[in-house]
Amino acid sequence: MDKANIKDLEVEKQLDYKDIVVKLYKVPFKHKCNRNIMAENRQGKILWQVNDISPNKDAPFTNIMPYSSEKILAYNWIGAYCYINISSGEIEIPHQRLW
Repeated sequence: MDKANIKDLEVEKQLDYKDIVVKLYKVPFKHKCNRNIMAENRQGKILWQVNDISPNKDAPFTNIMPYSSEKILAYNWIGAYCYINISSGEIEIPHQRLW
């Protein structure tokens, strides 16, 4: 399995906030990139890239959605989800059971 460079990936979904744009990148089949969410300011400067919540698995994020004015909700393809702070990229993982 090849590792994908996020800069080479297509933006699948984008959430716009005041000064920050959060982007979910689409990871191609047979490529690994579990850190496929980034935030940029309006000038295009990268503010943060999400940490890998499933480092031992091929589990890229598949969806992001607004949760509050400070957090987004992000899901990966194995069913894990987390809250991500829009300003800092800090992850909060709620107690969950993965099958």
